[in-house]
Amino acid sequence: MHTEFTPQQIREILSPLFKKYSFVRAFVESSAGEVLTVNNKQVRAEPVERKRGITISILHRGVFYEASSPLTTKRDIEKLVKGLSESIEKYRYAGNTPALSEQEEIEKHFESKQGEDYSFERKIKTAKEILKQLEELDDRITLAQVRYKRLLQEEMYISEKKTLSQKISRFEAIFIAVLSDKGHSAQIYDGYAMHGGWENMVPPEKMLKNMIADGVKILYAKRLDPGIYDCIFDPSMAGILAHEAFGHGTEGDTMAKGRAKGTQYLGKEVASPLVKLYDNPALENVAASYFFDHEGQLASETRIVENGILQKPMTDFRSANVLNVSRTANGRREAYDHKVYTRMSNTYFCAGNDKLEEMIQSIDDGFLVSRATNGMEDPLGWGIQLEALMATRIKDGKLTDEVYSPVIVTGYVPDILKSISMVSDTMEINGLGMCGKGHKEWVKVTDGGPYLKLRVRLA
Repeated sequence: MHTEFTPQQIREILSPLFKKYSFVRAFVESSAGEVLTVNNKQVRAEPVERKRGITISILHRGVFYEASSPLTTKRDIEKLVKGLSESIEKYRYAGNTPALSEQEEIEKHFESKQGEDYSFERKIKTAKEILKQLEELDDRITLAQVRYKRLLQEEMYISEKKTLSQKISRFEAIFIAVLSDKGHSAQIYDGYAMHGGWENMVPPEKMLKNMIADGVKILYAKRLDPGIYDCIFDPSMAGILAHEAFGHGTEGDTMAKGRAKGTQYLGKEVASPLVKLYDNPALENVAASYFFDHEGQLASETRIVENGILQKPMTDFRSANVLNVSRTANGRREAYDHKVYTRMSNTYFCAGNDKLEEMIQSIDDGFLVSRATNGMEDPLGWGIQLEALMATRIKDGKLTDEVYSPVIVTGYVPDILKSISMVSDTMEINGLGMCGKGHKEWVKVTDGGPYLKLRVRLA
């Protein structure tokens, strides 16, 4: 899987534009992959829809012009260049986008861990072995499924001063089980995502056992009495809180449109002094990591909240200029033929200094909320709703056998974040899904964090 064009060939085609316009850039994408699903009824292998194309952007008289095309022949790209140039001359729009000057000259190729590519027979054999292990963990399992996905992406960013290319291999594994007994039923899942390949098919030793043990608890779980409780969020809940609270709420394009309350609170306290919330696409071997964004910004850490203070938003080029803040590496496209938006990458709370055992001991009556499933937030009103599969009661500083399911967390973002009183010294980052901008524009993200002690409303 490759683009069939080198950066030098693309640059050669763009050279007339470099001479004619103040700023020109090209984004080139080629992606392909496969999905393997195995359950007790079928084995299904499907290709991921292949994408291969180019987007050319020109900044002229304060207006960005863009055109995209499938990447086929040199003549097609030359036709795209010609058509875009003719459109600029025809319409002669004038705008207020400031001039873009890239001071740093750089030419570099990056590669993530690529991993191994097993034969089809080996993939099927391994998947069936894992499925068998899963099915044998409990007699109450009525349906089990394993699903694997590998996606290979090659991207190039080319401007007058920058020539960047990256090759990223992402691998994802999801394990699902449905349990039934005496009229009760429950579904549970777990998994992981990372850079690499099919060598990651076998899950960590205790993952499936812990998943089914929790599934059995959920099977007989009671419903929770609504109320405000002292709670501990596990890393999955910390992650979804980070993603929803000051992930979407600090995406620069949302702020620039006046749709995020956080714009009014930059430099102000929005959380407990214990809170550090970052977005970082440069984390090694984390599924949503990349080396540069789709506007050629090299990956680096963004400190969104530092010691409880809202520091800065994530940005793409346009939102950074509108808000008059520095660029971050968060300008991302769903694909070459989609617009750039400000998007999260790996968003997480940083670890603290507390031990989980001490956090549990500090609670007289409350819950450990775990296995996050979903979340939503209103960036303008700062209301938030999170969903989890289970809440385990903590009584007199000890975990009990009382489990409640499902669980909904609601509240006002600053109230929740300011209630954080303990942060564990270990953390996890994971992510099995994609994140959309509203109902569309899907990109790979992860989230996570440490265990958090806080006070929230549960139902």
